[in-house]
Amino acid sequence: MKNVLVVVTVIMILGLAIAPISAEVAWINSANTVIVLPTTKIVNGTPLHIGEDAISGSRLGAFLVLQGITIGKYTSVASVPVEYHSVLIPDENQVYLLNEEDMPDVGINVSDQPVGDVVVVQVNFSRVGFNLTRGSVEFLDRSVEVTFNENTTPLDVGEDYKIVSTTVDGKDTMFLYSHEAADSKLTSLGDSITVGGWKLKPLDININASKMLVELTYPSGIIKTKAMARSRYYIMYLTADGEEDFEEYDSYPVSRLNELFEAGADKVFLFSPTDFFIGVSGSKTVIYSYEYYEKVGRYQDGDIYSDQWVWDIDPEHGLYTLYLHVGGESFPRVFVAPGQSLSIPTGWNLSIVPSFAKNAQGDIVGVSGYRFVRRVSVAKQVSITAPKVQATEDVYSLIINDTQLTALPSDKNVIIVGGWVSNSAWALLERVYGKDVVDSIKREILRNGYVVKNLPNPNNSRYRVIILAGRTHVETGKAVEEFMASQ
Repeated sequence: MKNVLVVVTVIMILGLAIAPISAEVAWINSANTVIVLPTTKIVNGTPLHIGEDAISGSRLGAFLVLQGITIGKYTSVASVPVEYHSVLIPDENQVYLLNEEDMPDVGINVSDQPVGDVVVVQVNFSRVGFNLTRGSVEFLDRSVEVTFNENTTPLDVGEDYKIVSTTVDGKDTMFLYSHEAADSKLTSLGDSITVGGWKLKPLDININASKMLVELTYPSGIIKTKAMARSRYYIMYLTADGEEDFEEYDSYPVSRLNELFEAGADKVFLFSPTDFFIGVSGSKTVIYSYEYYEKVGRYQDGDIYSDQWVWDIDPEHGLYTLYLHVGGESFPRVFVAPGQSLSIPTGWNLSIVPSFAKNAQGDIVGVSGYRFVRRVSVAKQVSITAPKVQATEDVYSLIINDTQLTALPSDKNVIIVGGWVSNSAWALLERVYGKDVVDSIKREILRNGYVVKNLPNPNNSRYRVIILAGRTHVETGKAVEEFMASQ
């Protein structure tokens, strides 16, 4: 009988476990609790009502599943796709420059000159046309260009960067450097400063002379001892050929830094001790600042940045242009059909979308104009009210036999159903809580008919041991009812 009822409970639990999910979980539920049922069927020749205790335990199991179901209000952040469109731009064979009047939500600072912090996005419509045979728009070589300076790169090199243009072997070249800096940092004797593969370990500090002796470890692993003075500048660098060096300067070495950048140095580390002092504990400390640059990219005229977008670098004016290149086998013709767009290869999610003209029969006969479109994901805070169920994944572990409970678990609540005559788990209670405590509970059952006892779990104070027991199966059922009503 009991096994059948346990199976029924399992089916109920599985059915409830597929419910939607919510926020709050009751302090006791099927996911954090086991129910201990009696297994003894005859004691001193007297049959016990084990079937009725199993019914109570099964009802309790279903109740604990329901205890894990709550309704709550949840706030989350959802990503919502949004499109921003420009006005319709006619094709009049003009050179068009994207501007904020035509597209207020362009998302970048655009203008007609690439100076300061602006970018120029240009379309030469004399090199864009409708191909009637294909029913598509064709973009010719250099029909679209994006021009920027070192302050406005759209390239993905991090929030802080440096672009340097130069000429290498007669070819216009740009180097991209990631950049990090720190000011007024502190370190003490015995501690190390590690930046970009260099490690500086102060060995001694002369406060009066405002100098320190450091153990300098180069990226290659070579170790040297160097003296450093307050307010002086020390350049450590790794060239493109793998050579390492160390140089000292009285003032900020801007010219030397630019020389290293234009030579394509792989790493440049500029360090300056700004002050020395003795701390409260008597430790000697150095205050320092540094800048660190690491080369992350190199492009030359004609190099491909993405797909058919290539570079035109102007070191004389410090300008960098990405243009759509068409010509030859490597750069095939570019067509944009209805439903398609020409993406500009930057992090702006910006593209050009033709607006096609149709005749009365719905056939495409030309182009009425073009729009710039920016597609972005906007984070929106969304609040919903929904249910959640927290139920045990292994429903068979929810209800166990008393012979299976050999010790109190440290990660579960334990509910013992039935008295000491039928449920052998009471022997474990005596070992855990002592005979005096258990005898007191027994006397209370004999006096009141049943108990709902809530004891701390000595293995983990977050969990409880609950006794639901009566003199008879009917009174045990009352204990179960009272417990469920109190939750």
